Amino acid sequence: MAREHTPRVAHGERHEVLRLIRQIQALTLEVQELRNHPEAGVELEATEQTREQLRRRLAVLARRATANDLSAAA
Repeated sequence: MAREHTPRVAHGERHEVLRLIRQIQALTLEVQELRNHPEAGVELEATEQTREQLRRRLAVLARRATANDLSAAA
């Protein structure tokens, strides 16, 4: 029977992943709101840039968790 594969994440990294997800969600809502206001150009750009940086950080953590999981499986 196949088991579902879940990458192992250290407690501190798990906390950071959850924090990043919450921040990305909040910024996504903010971006949606800012898009309704044409005068928010600079603020919208800064918010989108911050959100993209957080997405990249989340991707780094996901790759690290996968690499750790593969190392543990070897």
